Amino acid sequence: MTVLLSGWLVLTVVERWAEQAPWPDAVAAGLLWACVVAGVWWFAEWTQSPLRAARRRRTPTRRDHRTAGDDGTPGDGVRGRHAAVEPADPHPRPRNPSAPSHR
Repeated sequence: MTVLLSGWLVLTVVERWAEQAPWPDAVAAGLLWACVVAGVWWFAEWTQSPLRAARRRRTPTRRDHRTAGDDGTPGDGVRGRHAAVEPADPHPRPRNPSAPSHR
């Protein structure tokens, strides 16, 4: 409702001064565009709210005993967002390409 009313006010002023429409026409046009803006806003909120709620339920808390360890590996039963099929390489690739590989 706040988006609709504030949008109506702002868009009426825009129609009046930018488009130089008479006040009755500016009020009607402002209401029309405010309804469009509020409708798009409502649709975006409506479509995003289930994703936000699911994301909150899926995110473990810091006190959760199943969170990731200090080395970045997932804890008991917890998979990371992009969990790797292979375990992380304990010896990352050397920066110097002429250095011997640890693999």
